[in-house]
Amino acid sequence: DFSSASIRIAREKRGVGEDVVPQLFREGQFRSTLILSPPGGGKTTLLRDLLRCLSEGGGERPGLRISLADERGEVAVLWQGEPQMDVGPRTDVLDGCPKAAAIPMLLRAMNPQVIAVDEITVREDIRAMTMAANCGVGLLATIHAASVEELTRKPLYTELLAAGVFSLAVVIRREDGGARHYQVEELPC
Repeated sequence: DFSSASIRIAREKRGVGEDVVPQLFREGQFRSTLILSPPGGGKTTLLRDLLRCLSEGGGERPGLRISLADERGEVAVLWQGEPQMDVGPRTDVLDGCPKAAAIPMLLRAMNPQVIAVDEITVREDIRAMTMAANCGVGLLATIHAASVEELTRKPLYTELLAAGVFSLAVVIRREDGGARHYQVEELPC
């Protein structure tokens, strides 16, 4: 007997990442980036569009080879092996596999320039991302935190910051009227 049900319907908002993507590069190189907001703030939606933008390329920036570890199937929304959401032409998706196991598999098998994951929540994810970063792969990930300052107070994420894997954060804030604002910040070393 069910007393309640919660259904999450993924929404695609093409274009929300277009102004953010150029800010994720330093001297022509993609910098590993965390996307921050409280729950329900639009992290997965922004992640999806950033993947599309990075994979497509644009202007002077060539498209990158992206590997997405889509553990819960919320980012690419695969149906019979085909993404139902636009994650870009150079994005390979592994869904239904825990991130800590998926990251090394993607690293060895797919030759990615960037590995993306949604919602870092456990130490095993951090260890796998640290290993990938030490192999020269860029990372793009989401995390629950309203600000960089809040992130630095969380014990699990302090470990992540201490590893020096990520150098940038995109902080999602809601303005009056509900519009989202994306601010790129340097992470503390």
